This record gives sequence, C-alpha cells and structure tokens, in this order.
Amino acid sequence: MNLNSDSFPSLENPVRANWAPIFLSPIRGSQERLIIGVAVFNDTGFHIEAANALNRLQCLYGAQSDIVIQVAGITLDELQADLAARSAAAVTDFRPSITGVSIGEIRVADGLSLQAIGVSWMSALSSLYDAEAAGLNAGLAALDDISYEDKFEAFAGGDRLPRLVLDYVVEARSGLAGFFRSDLATQQQRRRRSHEVSIDFSGSQLVANFGTLSVGQISRSVDLIKRRLWDLKVDRDSETANAFSRQHEMLIQMPSASDPQVSERQFEHLEVARKALETQADQEELRLEAYTTVAEIGRRVLTAETPRDGNLLH
Repeated sequence: MNLNSDSFPSLENPVRANWAPIFLSPIRGSQERLIIGVAVFNDTGFHIEAANALNRLQCLYGAQSDIVIQVAGITLDELQADLAARSAAAVTDFRPSITGVSIGEIRVADGLSLQAIGVSWMSALSSLYDAEAAGLNAGLAALDDISYEDKFEAFAGGDRLPRLVLDYVVEARSGLAGFFRSDLATQQQRRRRSHEVSIDFSGSQLVANFGTLSVGQISRSVDLIKRRLWDLKVDRDSETANAFSRQHEMLIQMPSASDPQVSERQFEHLEVARKALETQADQEELRLEAYTTVAEIGRRVLTAETPRDGNLLH
C-alpha cells in the first residue's frame, strides 16, 4: 500500500496535516503490532481517531483481551492529554508510560478535516476499526455546521441519556435544573471544541456525566464514555487544591442480563466493556456505576444532592 497523500481525492479547500499510526505490541518479544489509533495534527489543532472495534481482540487474546483493551485506552487517553499540553511534540517526542507502545512514521495528508484524515487512514490500515462507523464519522466531520448536540447524539448512536436524566430529575425537583449543562437545560445548540471539558451535571455535592453502553455499537459507546471519564478527571483534579470537594461519577445505562432483546453473547460483550471502563475509572480514582433505567440514574442524582439538613431544592 502506498502511504502518501496522493491517494486522497482532490479537494477544493483541503486541510493539510501530519498524521502517524499508534502501535501497540501486546506480547513482549513478538513482531505483532496492532494499530490502535491515528494521531492527526497541524498548527490549528489535533485529533486522535481511535480503534473502534477493540472487541475483535477477544478472538486473538481471549480472556487477556480485557487487559489489551485497557492498555489501548490508557495509551490513547495519555496521548490526547499530551497533545493538549505539548502539541506536536507529544508525537515527535513520544513518551508513553506503558511499554509496547510506539508511534509510526509521521506523514502528511490532505482531507476535509483533521478527523476525516484520521478516519480515512484508520479505515485503510487497522483491522480494529469498523468501516461502517468510519463512514458515519467521516460524514459528520465534513459537516462544519453540525451542532454539538447533533454530533454528540450521532456518535453515541442517538444517545439522549443526559437530556432524559435532566427531564427526570427536574420533574422531581425543579431547583436542580441549574446544575445541568447549560445547553441541556436550555436546549440551545453549541459546538464543543476538542480540548473543552464537558460536564453534564455539576451539583453542590455530585459532579456526573451520563452515557449509554449500547448493544449495537459497543466500541462507539466505549469511546464516548472514555472521553466523558477524562472530562470528569480534569474537573476533579481542578478541585484538589480547594477545600471544596465533590463526588465525581460516570453514570451509565446498559441493558440487564434479563433483557429479552439482548442475547447472552451480546450481554457478555457489554460486561467486558463495562468492566474495562470500571477499571479505568478506578485507576483515575473516579466512580463508574451502571444502571438499567433512566429512573435509577435520576434517583442517584437526587439522592446525592439531598442536603445534609434534609431540605430539598424545589
């Protein structure tokens, strides 16, 4: 395969950027290398297009796939943070905390956007990437006018959970409406920047993000939840120097084992993903809890925000 920018179609206003594959060698001493992501960057910003079909590793590594998936997630999260801190130096002077991880040769490419470039090369190079999902991502990346909320729901497979939790909580206690993300409460559209921290609920005692772990799109769901965990970590770390400290939790919704629309094998895959996310949350000293209904998540928020004197916000 000829890895150069000439393979891209001609574009009227192309974005030119550097890109490099991110490799993971799960077995020490083995020549096998997995492409777990593509880092794309230029003077205006950066983007990491992550492998979105890591569940395929179960066929290669069996029970050990959980560890490989976890390592991949940690690696990409660390690189994301390093790119935000050191820009291009994060790739040219790659400093992974885990052995067996490396960056490939840096090349130049043109595309509709940084994300579109990442999607194109991950689709071409990685067997751990879902081409159908890549098509969705590339389409969204080409739409400059798409709202943050539309993009949020499209990537999450129509994830409306944050707004559903808002509706449930506010119906019970309207005074908590102001604790939810402003665009959720007002239904205004806004665009999220790649470096921006987004928190769904920021209360007096609880800070929480919400995400759905879906059967038909586990990899995409996991990618989104991992990003929301990172947002919580950044927000939590900003409070460490203050006396004011709140609980930071990732509250996810997933089907139960008894759900008639979910097969036993599908639920096993969901559990693998949930455990991997829970492990990552534990490592960051965050809490991740899974619930089966919006009402359960809503009640968790209501319980956490009950003042110690018992008085409720109405």
